Amino acid sequence: MNSRRLLVLAAIFVAVFMIQACGGTEEDSGEGEGEGEGEGEGEGEGEGEGEGEQDGDSDDETTQEEEAEAEPAEPFIFNVISDTHVRLPGNPDDDDYDNQSNIDNLSAAIDRINSEFASSSFVAVTGDMVGALFSENPDDYGAGFENPADKFKEMMDWLDMPWYAAIGNHDYQKDYDTELGEGVSSDDPAAMEAIWKKVLGTDPYYSFVYNGVRMIFLNSNRGEARTQVCVGCTAEAYCTGSFDDEQLAWFEAELENGDPCILFFHHPPITDSPEALFSIAKTFLVREEDAFYDLVETYQDQILAMFTGHGHIWEKDNMYESIPVFETSSIGDTNGNMDNIHIVEVNPEEMSITVTIGREDTHYWSESFDK
Repeated sequence: MNSRRLLVLAAIFVAVFMIQACGGTEEDSGEGEGEGEGEGEGEGEGEGEGEGEQDGDSDDETTQEEEAEAEPAEPFIFNVISDTHVRLPGNPDDDDYDNQSNIDNLSAAIDRINSEFASSSFVAVTGDMVGALFSENPDDYGAGFENPADKFKEMMDWLDMPWYAAIGNHDYQKDYDTELGEGVSSDDPAAMEAIWKKVLGTDPYYSFVYNGVRMIFLNSNRGEARTQVCVGCTAEAYCTGSFDDEQLAWFEAELENGDPCILFFHHPPITDSPEALFSIAKTFLVREEDAFYDLVETYQDQILAMFTGHGHIWEKDNMYESIPVFETSSIGDTNGNMDNIHIVEVNPEEMSITVTIGREDTHYWSESFDK
């Protein structure tokens, strides 16, 4: 791509993304119940082929002979969606967003997954389940009052397969300021996490094992960078990704298990190629100095892939020339579309993964460049 074309496209994305980050008119329109028991900080609710070690499912007495006789792990398929941004018609943010469109997009995406991808083992959501919450009190949820969190859970339960969710930056917003045209981030992240614990039954981060592959759902909102106000905003924070020390210690213990693993979290990391565009602003990525990168580099041989959201862009690249990183474009808000679905095929025995976009009319941003 020549430099003039790149500058024009970048300018367009900047204009669109700043609207999305701090509110304004949109341009284009959990853990769920699953086959697996969560472990570590988070605990899964489902039953099935997944295994969780927190509840004592690991068998330290398994002999080498029994391990040799174990059947090969079967290949499987799952789907990834992101940035559903469930917002309720009539709420304060409805003046700046088409709230009903977000609900319609998610409903249509669920219908499509149930019909077209009925063999999928599970569905993963990489954050921003809602546009904003309007109460920090957990007692206001699951109590029969309509709210975005309960609506998201209700809709996702329409899926015919298990589903799991990571927490995004919008999932920590306690309100929406109509004068500023942006979300108001909570100063009490523990209260917001208590809400999601009550609604979804999940802790802020968790894992489960499916067919020999460890699925790790991280929370990229818990580090020190969460307090930074987003570029161009007044009240909205959490745009920059970072991880807290307690979570990273848990993450390292997960990696030390030695299982092949797939990571799911909201903010994209910094990747190898300078042409990759996971977000217009670098401040929307996981901050460069985060210890997360050291762990990923150390255990890169067992990480099959990473799936992120946040940027509302289709993109892929690598980390350390070995780990594929994918961003799934959004279901709701800017660039929202019911067909923004990733299809992921995993072969545990071959340690291989194949990822395709569930839309024929789009492509990854980096594929726009002339080769």
